Amino acid sequence: MKLSQIHPLQYSILFSLLFTLSCSWDRFVLSRVNESTTVKAEAAKELLNKDKITIVLTGTGSPLPSESIQNSTAIFVNGQFLLFDSGDGVAMAMEKLNLPVAEINAVFITHFHSDHFADLGEVIDRSWLLGRQKPLTVYGPKGTTDLVNGFLKSYQSEYYYRTKHHGEVVMPSQWKGAKPNEFYPKSDGSSKIIYEKDGVVVRGFFVNHEPVEPAVGYRVEFKGKSIVISGDTADSKFLKKQSFGVDYLISEVMNKSMIAKVEKAYESIANPRLGKIMKDIQLYHIDVTELGNLAESAKVKTLVLTHMIPFVKGYVQTKAIYKDPIQKVFHGDLIIGHDGKRIEIPLP
Repeated sequence: MKLSQIHPLQYSILFSLLFTLSCSWDRFVLSRVNESTTVKAEAAKELLNKDKITIVLTGTGSPLPSESIQNSTAIFVNGQFLLFDSGDGVAMAMEKLNLPVAEINAVFITHFHSDHFADLGEVIDRSWLLGRQKPLTVYGPKGTTDLVNGFLKSYQSEYYYRTKHHGEVVMPSQWKGAKPNEFYPKSDGSSKIIYEKDGVVVRGFFVNHEPVEPAVGYRVEFKGKSIVISGDTADSKFLKKQSFGVDYLISEVMNKSMIAKVEKAYESIANPRLGKIMKDIQLYHIDVTELGNLAESAKVKTLVLTHMIPFVKGYVQTKAIYKDPIQKVFHGDLIIGHDGKRIEIPLP
């Protein structure tokens, strides 16, 4: 049918339909924008609530392939957003969890294995793109300055083009990037205050992740509550000392008997390279039984597992490989971590 043959009434119906569809899409988009904005604002208000501490396990994975985001833990305390480690995928994971990324105050790096820092550049950049208008400091042991400066150099053009395109009002260049702050833990295993703001104290201390040196853990304190983040470590007297009496110990863990089986499996199929790797990693991680004994001896109130090796799925595997061996020796509360897990600590 030619256009000249279309009846005027058909034109009217067609245009009316198109207009209605256009208005419907406008309402749909407006609704989605309002909904997203409201959800994020409510999440930020809840997480930055000064009447409680909220722990969010932003990533519980390891370097081994799994369905988990690599290692990272967010702690919201007294209106501050502190991020510990930033493995691969953490930046987008935080946004999907509706964390107030633009409000991040500080990042703390435990050591220089990539699964603990791979997404640091994105964490720095995305917080700025999403509206951060305050300085961001990255704390860590010796080597942190080189790490941060390397990311800043690789993002140099990114920062320039964003401000050039959107302007200083929308993308102020003064807040781009981040500043490194290196610290040197005490060799005797005692902790050192590296961050202190409005009553929130973060202490750094050595852990045993040899041959990776330096490697550190962190202890967060506020209003009588305490949280320890182990970083990667073998069984360590320093970790035990710093974890004594803590409310929450967030620790990596390995079931070494299972990894030994993986080691033998690779040897049986003539893959000595992966067999060697599986053998080596057992030397600088803490075993389930070792962790259970450490937590029991240190009188830890709640033990939280993260960075679990191997990765497991389902209740049966989790119970057999992690829960049962730990609870044989540890009698406090046990939380098996997963990506996005939230733990709330009421404050007095």
